[in-house]
Amino acid sequence: MIGAMGGPRDDDERFGYGARRGWRAPKGAGGPGRRRQRHRGPRPSPDAAEDRAAPGPGSTADRIARVAGLDPEDAADLAGHELPPPGAPAVLPAGLRALGELLRTARRASDAAQDRADQAAEHRSRDASRARNRVDRAEERESRQAAKAAHEQGERQRLTGELERAHARLSQTAAERDRLRELADGPRGDAAPRHDDAEIAGLLARVADLEAQLVDRAVALEELTDAVERADADREHLRGAARRLRRLALEAGSPDVDLVDPEDHGPLRVDDLPHVRTVLEAVELAAAHAEHLVYTERAFTTARTAPYDEPRKLLRDLVALDRVAAAWAVEGGVGRPIRDVALAEQLEWADDVSTTARNQNAREYRFSHEGRPLWAGPHVRVATGRGLQRTCRIYLALVKGTEPDLAGLPRGVYVGPVGRHLSDSTSG
Repeated sequence: MIGAMGGPRDDDERFGYGARRGWRAPKGAGGPGRRRQRHRGPRPSPDAAEDRAAPGPGSTADRIARVAGLDPEDAADLAGHELPPPGAPAVLPAGLRALGELLRTARRASDAAQDRADQAAEHRSRDASRARNRVDRAEERESRQAAKAAHEQGERQRLTGELERAHARLSQTAAERDRLRELADGPRGDAAPRHDDAEIAGLLARVADLEAQLVDRAVALEELTDAVERADADREHLRGAARRLRRLALEAGSPDVDLVDPEDHGPLRVDDLPHVRTVLEAVELAAAHAEHLVYTERAFTTARTAPYDEPRKLLRDLVALDRVAAAWAVEGGVGRPIRDVALAEQLEWADDVSTTARNQNAREYRFSHEGRPLWAGPHVRVATGRGLQRTCRIYLALVKGTEPDLAGLPRGVYVGPVGRHLSDSTSG
């Protein structure tokens, strides 16, 4: 009831506004006003949901959670509110306030998650745009460098031809000078043909002129030699720049850039290749650009668990192996041992493994391709150090294409286990 001045009666103040006579607020609650003040306090973080107790069976929070279909986390959140017991007059307003606060908290969390997702998408889009720009710039620079290299190559060929012609003219001039000297200093005696002084003076003048030409042509020859050397240095510089640009384009994610220039037969260097973080990344990148090597499934499964910590060096050896495979692919053989080809590519080559190791560890050395059985034999020692992280091997199978048990498997070099050193007498 409302008093004469429109305020609450003493009973209302004592029992709580809206409470019926005989009802007491729960101990420590302090009435609805106190409850509202507590609701304004900091909410527990979602990460602490496991530490919050679920509402007790039959409690107000439990009944509201079941009616509203709340999940356990929200039900535990609701239990954190001090709600009147079932049957209290303020149950409905307090429950609605608690549900409203849960809804507002969920909405704020959803808005925050959406903001984070939008920011992440914006960052990804910006990173992708930067990567595309880097690829475009790298490809444009590589195109310019390739055009300049082609021009330098043509200039070098022109200079080389001119140098060869200068050598030929120099030889002819020297031969003519020597002939004229012989005429001027011809045999003396009664039987010797006689030359008057004017003829001899003419011959000597011609010799002097030829000697002057020889000096001039020697100078021109030296200049042409210097020009050829500069052209060679410029060409090598341009090739180095093209390698670096190719590496940058690959690291930026360009799918249309060669791992190495097929026309560049210079020695492969680790620094010219893109960065890779794991053995598997090195194998996948090398396989994507391989032209002659055949990668079996065993190469990828073993690379996935290989602990070797210098995968970029492994990538270099795999690229060099592709060149070795190109030589092996020639029908009728390469005309020299495959070992020599591998050593020319700066690979630490081993021709085979021991029969004992292969027989005692058949499961490790045996792999397959297209259902055909293969055995790991020749291999490359990428690294030999102390511990698994410092040791790496590439095991291969050389198929000639004429083996009866491999009918249908074409000639080629097949990559088997990659990474760990397979069991043998040295691995204990």
